[in-house]
Amino acid sequence: MPEQHLIFSIPSQQLPYFNELVQAWRARHVRVTIACHVGPPPDARCLLNKLGSAEAVLIAGSSRRAPSTVLPGPFVEDRNGRRVPVAWLPLRTPDENRRFAATAARVHRRPAQQVAVALLGQWHPRYLRVTDRIETLLCDQMPTLRWTADVIGREDMVQALGSGLGLGLYVGHGRPVGWVGYHGTRRHHFDAWAGEPLGALISLCCRTASRQRTSLSYAEAVPLRGVAAASFGAFSDTLHTDNTRWALGLCDALRTGAQTIGELIVRGAPPVARAWESYRLIGDPLAPLASECLAVARAAAVPVYP
Repeated sequence: MPEQHLIFSIPSQQLPYFNELVQAWRARHVRVTIACHVGPPPDARCLLNKLGSAEAVLIAGSSRRAPSTVLPGPFVEDRNGRRVPVAWLPLRTPDENRRFAATAARVHRRPAQQVAVALLGQWHPRYLRVTDRIETLLCDQMPTLRWTADVIGREDMVQALGSGLGLGLYVGHGRPVGWVGYHGTRRHHFDAWAGEPLGALISLCCRTASRQRTSLSYAEAVPLRGVAAASFGAFSDTLHTDNTRWALGLCDALRTGAQTIGELIVRGAPPVARAWESYRLIGDPLAPLASECLAVARAAAVPVYP
């Protein structure tokens, strides 16, 4: 794989918590430019203009800031008009910071494997139809595990997500505190979670990256809890038609070889800005979508309702 360039902006006093992840990036031939900042997080476009071309930007800063205010979107254009994925990481306690860094490093250390996808969704006909279409588009090219709410309960789904797959993809209703599907899925349902992390978890729904009436959105909690190296969610209401376009675009990107969550988001984004402008990428923008070596076997053994 050719060398990639990552710009990592973080307050200098927080950097020691991320040594493990920085080492993991460099072991995968990622050239890391560390841009320490004081005060408010910098503008992603300014970083790119100042520090040159990059494959991704990660901005870490105080959790008092919300994803909607720190980033202008899931990607920005560099001076050449190329879309570059940008991600946010809210800095919380030392334990949470270290847990995220260890989780992302663990995903980076996986040997290159075929992508495997967990299909997640609310028990509602229109969301199940989208899941059906995703499964049809992907199943001939990569392992797909269907864990929608009509075939698996919440506790079993949470446990299944610890199989170590490369990608989880949820379609349904969402709220700042979690998914409506599975009779409500909240961050506290992962309190005792100790599984093998996902590469990334995508929520094609409303408001999972919103801070409305919560100190930390569900999309932000996912990487801080060690569930995935990265997550993707919207901070406002979204349209079902736009999310369907996202689903189809992501399938095309997966089928044509997207290897990281940032690459997947850039290549899978619908052409209409309305469909992507409220979405935010949280965590590691270069998180690989490779599954852990035993993940598919573990996932295939998860019992589901017939």
